[in-house]
Amino acid sequence: IIYGATGITAFDNQDSCASGGLSSARIQDPMLTIMPGTADEDTDFIDPRPMSGSPAYSAFDDTPSDSFYSTTQYMGAFDTDLWVSGWSWLSDNSRILSDEAAAASTICGTISSNTLWSSDVIMSCQVFVTSGATLTISSGVTVYAYPDDGSGLAPALVITPGSQIIASGSASAPITFTTGVTQDTATGRGLWGGLIVMGNAPVYQGTQEVEGITGQTYGGNDATESSGTLEYVRVWHGGSVIGENNEINGITLAGVGSGTTVRYCEVAFNLDDGFEMFG
Repeated sequence: IIYGATGITAFDNQDSCASGGLSSARIQDPMLTIMPGTADEDTDFIDPRPMSGSPAYSAFDDTPSDSFYSTTQYMGAFDTDLWVSGWSWLSDNSRILSDEAAAASTICGTISSNTLWSSDVIMSCQVFVTSGATLTISSGVTVYAYPDDGSGLAPALVITPGSQIIASGSASAPITFTTGVTQDTATGRGLWGGLIVMGNAPVYQGTQEVEGITGQTYGGNDATESSGTLEYVRVWHGGSVIGENNEINGITLAGVGSGTTVRYCEVAFNLDDGFEMFG
C-alpha cells in the first residue's frame, strides 16, 4: 500500500526475482493512526499502527510455503503491537507511545451517554462529554493522552455544561491524567492538553468561550448545579499551547456550580496554569 509518501517510485523486480514489486501496490489510504507521509527525524509524534477497518487488514498475500515466514493477518510492519516502544530511538526521544499507553483502550470524540472507564484509556483526540451524560472513572485508572491528534489539536477531556464527571480516586489508588509518550525525565511539560470542566452557573459578563478549546462556552443561571466530583485526581505534563495566549490549563473549572466537589487534586509539570477558575 502506497499513500501520501514522498520520494517513492514504483518498479518491478528484475532478473531472477519475481516481477510485480511496487508497481502492483494499492494506492489508497492505509488508515494508520498518526503517520504523515513526510515523517522524518523532526516529526514530533507518530503512531504507525493501522486503525480498525484499515486496508492493511485485507487482501494481503498468502504466506509462502517456507518455515522462515510467519503467518500474519495484516500488511506492513505493525498490527496492534507497537513493538518499537520501550527500546528504540523513537521511544527514547518521546516520538511514540509508552508501553503502558500503547496497551490502553483508545478513546476519541464524543461521549453522549453514561460511560464508565474502569481500566486505563488513552485519548487520541479531544473527548467531549455532552449534556445529560455522566463519565465515571474508577479509582486507580490512568488516562493517557497523545501529544497531538494528527491535525494540530491537543487531546483533552472536556466536560461540557449539563454533563458530569465522577472521578473519585483514593490516596492509595488515585486517578491519573498524563501524557502517553515515553520520557527521558519526569518533568516534561505541554505534552498533551488537560482537564476542562464547564457548567451552567452564573458567570461575569455572561456566557463565555472557555480558554484552550475553540467553540465551547460555559455559564448560565444554575448556581447550585453539579458538574460532578474530582477527588484524588492527578493531572501531569499537560498545558499544550493551541495559540498565542490560549493554552490549556491543568484543571480548568469554568462556570461550575456549588454542587460540584473538587478536593485532594494535584496538577504537576503543566506548561500553563495548574488550576484556573472562571466564574
